[in-house]
Amino acid sequence: MTQRYSDAEDIDHPGAPPGPRLRDRLRDRPWARPAALVVIAALLGSGLWLVRWSGGSSTATPDTFWYARDALQYAGRSEADADRTAAKITCVAMARGRPRPRMTYTECLSYRTRLPREAPARFQRIFTSRPGYPLLAAPFVRVMGVTGFAAATAALGVACGVAVLVLALVVGLGPVRALLAETLFYLLPTGLWGSRMLAEAPMMLCVLTALIGTVLLLRGRAVTAGSGLLAGALALLCVVKPANGVALGAALAAGAVLLLPFVRSRRPFLTLSGIAAAVVAGNLWISSALRLPGVGETLQDTFTWHFRHPDVADPWHRLADAVQTLWTGDIGPRLLDHPLAPAAFLLAAAGLFARLHRDTAWPLALAGLTGALVASMHPIVDELDRLSVVAWIPVAFGLAALTAPRPAGPPRERVRTRPPRDDAAPSAVDLMSPG
Repeated sequence: MTQRYSDAEDIDHPGAPPGPRLRDRLRDRPWARPAALVVIAALLGSGLWLVRWSGGSSTATPDTFWYARDALQYAGRSEADADRTAAKITCVAMARGRPRPRMTYTECLSYRTRLPREAPARFQRIFTSRPGYPLLAAPFVRVMGVTGFAAATAALGVACGVAVLVLALVVGLGPVRALLAETLFYLLPTGLWGSRMLAEAPMMLCVLTALIGTVLLLRGRAVTAGSGLLAGALALLCVVKPANGVALGAALAAGAVLLLPFVRSRRPFLTLSGIAAAVVAGNLWISSALRLPGVGETLQDTFTWHFRHPDVADPWHRLADAVQTLWTGDIGPRLLDHPLAPAAFLLAAAGLFARLHRDTAWPLALAGLTGALVASMHPIVDELDRLSVVAWIPVAFGLAALTAPRPAGPPRERVRTRPPRDDAAPSAVDLMSPG
């Protein structure tokens, strides 16, 4: 008579090797590998985020005060308490940075606390009209108090790393290169600005999420989920940083329309352009209905030194001159003085278009180009690195793809207009496969 044992008995039996049995059980669970990769990405992102956070530069800028003030008010603090606490958060962070600020901590605290009563209302309205970052930080502030604002920035920054991993897997990079892309994301300027108490971390998270939705939609995989991610991420991006939201939405819509004559299946491209155009149009309509500050107001803010001088009569003419000066007098010489930067962009472009499928390369490239567009619309030399930070997002993916021994992604075949299973999410095997 043959004696039978259950799986549990086999594992617990002294003579049975536990390792293979455990591996078999994990192999039978399709969620185990994706879950493990997400955990690894979160741990890796946490460590690299802390490295960037603890660098020598300040973790705050003057804009931090306005974001922290709104987050504290959304969390239920009184206006006076929010002013004092936001001033403390900003001044403590700026005092730890190098080079040292010109004001002492006491002078900074006094100046920032009274700033809401002295700064022009038009300038303050620019920040209140983009409440995305403060709203995301408010739950952390309510639970954790003063440290909650930095904790919210940390959570958003680590979430960016996880989003990089997911996007890398969706575009066809294997797990190892997906983790490499995440590492590069934190080592590049994206990691620096994602670790500052500014709106850049949630902005980049929205951009990455929108790109995940775009790739899923173009690939005909999880069309409903991809469309929802794209629309939701673009809408939230318009609330976090409207300039980036409008730029990305317009770029994706225009890119999809321009590629229509060159693709066999037009439905995914029409859907993409429709969603992106609808979000941009909706944002412009809401901004007009609520009389929110637009491009003209931000140009006046730039050319009047935060509305401390009278409005200029020709902001668009001044913008054209300022953009020309920005590119010829600052960006051009900076790229020549630091040749590693243009080399990184060229190598990344080679990685994107030579090693990734075309339906994933062009959205990433366009997302990077919006960094130059946003920086050109705000020609402030001191803010150039921060305003153009999204230009480095495709660099992380392109450099990681360049290490692939063969082109990553699925075979070059016609994009399906409908998924094999009605809007079914991609399986774990689909996400893990290098293509």
